[in-house]
Amino acid sequence: MLFFSRVQQVADPRGRCNRKGLLGVAIALLSLQALALAAWYMTASPPIQVLAGVVKIGCVWIAASAAIKRLHDLGLSGWWLPVSFMVLLIWSVIASFFSLLAFGPAVLTYNSFEFMIYASAVMIWPVAGTLWLHFAKGDEGHNRYGAPPDAMEDGAKTDVALKPGAAVA
Repeated sequence: MLFFSRVQQVADPRGRCNRKGLLGVAIALLSLQALALAAWYMTASPPIQVLAGVVKIGCVWIAASAAIKRLHDLGLSGWWLPVSFMVLLIWSVIASFFSLLAFGPAVLTYNSFEFMIYASAVMIWPVAGTLWLHFAKGDEGHNRYGAPPDAMEDGAKTDVALKPGAAVA
C-alpha cells in the first residue's frame, strides 16, 4: 500500500519539490522508461507494446507533475510549463523555416551536418530550462505553494500523514 500512496503523491502536481526530489524522480522515470523500451523492442507482443505505451503516458504525467512542483518551489505558477511548451513549439517552427531557407532540403536528412545544427538550435532551450530546474535554488521559507521541501520527505506534500508507514487520507 505504501507504493501506491507514494505514486499518488508523486503524480499529484500540488505542493513543492526540491532539487533532490526532482533528480530522484528523473532517475526513476529514466529507469522505468528504459525498462519499457527494452520490453517494447524485445517482444513483438502487442499487449506488451500497449503496456509500454501506457507506461510512457504515465511517465509524461509524473514528469510534468514533478516539473510543476519544482516551479512551485521556485515560487512560480505551474502554468509556466504549458506556456514554455507553446514557446518551444513556436521556436521550433521558426527554426525550421529559417533552417530550410539557409540549408535547403539537406536539413531534412537525418544525421547530416545541417540536421545537427537545426536539432541543436531547437533543443538548446529545453536543455537550458531543464538545467535551470535542476540547479536553481528554491524559496527558503513558506511560499504560496506550501512549506519548504527540505522540511518534508523528498519534496512531498506537507501532510504529516504522508510520512512512511502512515495512511493516506
